[in-house]
Amino acid sequence: MPALVSIVIPVFNQNETYLRRCVESALAQDCSSLEIIVSDNHSTNDCTKFLSEILDSRLSVIKPPSHLPLVQHFAFAGFQAHGQFISFLPSDDWLEPDWLRPMLEAMENHPDASLAYCDAYKHDMVTNQVGRYRGDQFPSRFFSSDEAINIFGKFICKDTSAYMIGALVKSEVYFKCGGFHDTGAIYAGDACLGLGLIKYGGVAYVNQSLANYTVWTDKQGKLDEQSAVAACIDIAKVLGCAECDLKLREIADRAKFSFFKTRVRISVFFLLNYMQKVIEEKNSNKNHTAFQDALKIISRGWIPTWLTSFFKLSIAISVMDFLRGKFGKKIKSIFL
Repeated sequence: MPALVSIVIPVFNQNETYLRRCVESALAQDCSSLEIIVSDNHSTNDCTKFLSEILDSRLSVIKPPSHLPLVQHFAFAGFQAHGQFISFLPSDDWLEPDWLRPMLEAMENHPDASLAYCDAYKHDMVTNQVGRYRGDQFPSRFFSSDEAINIFGKFICKDTSAYMIGALVKSEVYFKCGGFHDTGAIYAGDACLGLGLIKYGGVAYVNQSLANYTVWTDKQGKLDEQSAVAACIDIAKVLGCAECDLKLREIADRAKFSFFKTRVRISVFFLLNYMQKVIEEKNSNKNHTAFQDALKIISRGWIPTWLTSFFKLSIAISVMDFLRGKFGKKIKSIFL
């Protein structure tokens, strides 16, 4: 009998403590018709070795034929699932013990939904603070594709993945939209998946924190400025592909969703983060060429690339630092 739910956990060289917590949170779900797939992307640190000690028929470990880039690995792992629903769980995140029941109820109550997603606890690994990611920003209800494209359009400007953690996706829709279809994205697979799913149905939201989302920075060796640049370029690529998709354009037109305004938001988000990096590292003589090239791709030229050249000047850094303190929050609220 096919599984009802497949929890897919792609992993590569994860810290064993985090992976163990992740897998145990999946095994803790109260569902006998559950399939848990750990896809080991040819790890070299034996992080999955402990899985052989777990005697649970719901758990299986697979490997792709060879090491794959991040998004392609998620796609490969997802296509191995047999469940009626699929949930992707990054190996450093974890589920609450009562995650599955309200998520299944949401899908049952809203048969026109392609996916259900929930709020999550955000764990900031710099400050060690924990809080709800969205709080009461959205009520628990069904959002049509028209509503969802506007919501996702804002999400992907601020975070490329947080909404998919703890989400439950209809497998038939996942396969129909091509899963993490190839947009050339390196990091932002969730963005293209989410936009692909809403072509075939709406979204059910559960206003409960049922998953745990870990936020890393370069201080923990999990993120660097080059990957941050790549993530922003990813969104530009995803938006470009979405803009060329006839179904998504039809939804966007109905919803009065502007690809241009979304591109402006992601450009501003990139620029603000870049400015912050310059302020924090004002004594650094790092090459700005990569940022200038990235800004050109992201904004499609609406922000001149020579603008970043002024950020090297001491007076410009002082002005930016002042403006960030006085108007930073307001600018973010307007654009993001």
